[in-house]
Amino acid sequence: MVSSTTVLLGFVSGSLAALLPRQATQCTFYANAVGLEGNPNVRQDTIGQPKIGGTFPLAKYIIDNNSLKDTQGHTCIISPEDSQLQCTTGVPQNTVFTFSNDFHILHNYNSKWLACPSSGPGSDGSQLIFSDAKPDKTGCSEIELLAGGFGCAALGRPETTTSPKSARSTPAPYQKVENTSAICPTDISSGTFQFPHLIIPTSLTNPDQIFGTSYTAYISASNTTLYTFDIPATAPYLGTCSLIFQFPYGSELDPSVPKFYFSGLEQQELGGGGLNFALLEGAVTNETSASVTPGVKTDFGTRKMVPGTNMTVGTFPCKNLNGRGTVKVSSVGEVELDYFQDSRRQAIGLYVVPCA
Repeated sequence: MVSSTTVLLGFVSGSLAALLPRQATQCTFYANAVGLEGNPNVRQDTIGQPKIGGTFPLAKYIIDNNSLKDTQGHTCIISPEDSQLQCTTGVPQNTVFTFSNDFHILHNYNSKWLACPSSGPGSDGSQLIFSDAKPDKTGCSEIELLAGGFGCAALGRPETTTSPKSARSTPAPYQKVENTSAICPTDISSGTFQFPHLIIPTSLTNPDQIFGTSYTAYISASNTTLYTFDIPATAPYLGTCSLIFQFPYGSELDPSVPKFYFSGLEQQELGGGGLNFALLEGAVTNETSASVTPGVKTDFGTRKMVPGTNMTVGTFPCKNLNGRGTVKVSSVGEVELDYFQDSRRQAIGLYVVPCA
C-alpha cells in the first residue's frame, strides 16, 4: 500500500496540489452537529455561546495546544457549573480539546456532546451545546461535533490526536434512491458487489499528466478520479444496479488503511458544494489523463458527503455499463476528499451492487 502511494507522489513533483504531503499546522475550522437533521452549523452569539442553528454568524475556531479558541481570541471551556460549552475571556482552560482521526471535536477525549433547547429573551430557536456530563438531559439530543472547512487548505489540515472512544453512524440526511421499484443495498456487507478495477487520479491543472491506476482517490478543486467497473452479464447483474459510496468514520476503518482527508462541510451547507458523480460515454485505461477523459453520458448529480454514512449515488439498468463502465467523481465548491479505497471491515469508497 505504502509503496504504490509513494510512486504516485513521485510523479507529481508539485504539479498536483492535492497529492502534496500534508503538513501539521494551526488551522481555523467550522463545525457541524452530526446527529441532528441536516447536520446544522455551529454558530456563536454575541456573548460567546456556541449555538446550533439560529441566526447568529457561523462560528470559527482553532485548537492549539489542546485549547479551543474562537477567532476573537476567547478561550472556550466547559462550564463546571452546568457543563455548557462557552467561549469567554479571563478564564483558565479547564478542558482538553482534541481532534479524533476523523476530525470530530473531542472534550477530554470524549466525542459525545448534547444539543439542548435555548430559551429566554431573544431566543432564535437555536440549541446550546453541553458536554454529556450535563445532569439534566431533558429535551436534549446526543450529537457529535464534526470539524471541516479548515482555513489552511493550501498547507493541509491540522494533526489528529486520537480516535473517539465511541463513534455513532447516523443516517445520511441527503441519501436518496433514484426512481426504481428495485430494493437496493446501501453497503457491501452481503459480499456481492463490484470493486473498481481501475482507480485513476487525474489533474485539472496538469491535464496531460498520466498517473496510472492507484488504490488512492484524490478528489478536489485540482483533481478528479476515474473509477472503472467491469460488470458481468450474469446473475445477479441482469436487472438494476446501484452505485453506492460508503463513507465511514476514520476510527471505523481497518487499522492498516491510511487516514482519509475530508474538507468542505460549510461549502456543502452554504454554497451547494459536494462531490459530483457522472457515468462517462466510454471506458478508460491506466494511460488516461484529464485531457483525454471521455465525455459525460449520465450525470448522477452532486451529493453532499458526511462521514459516518452510506449513500446511494444512483440506480440504473446494469446493462447500461455494457460490461465495462467508468464513473468520474469531481469536486463542486472546493470540497475535497482523498482516501484509500478498501472493502474490508467498514468499507470506504465507490462500489456497484446488484438490486433485488
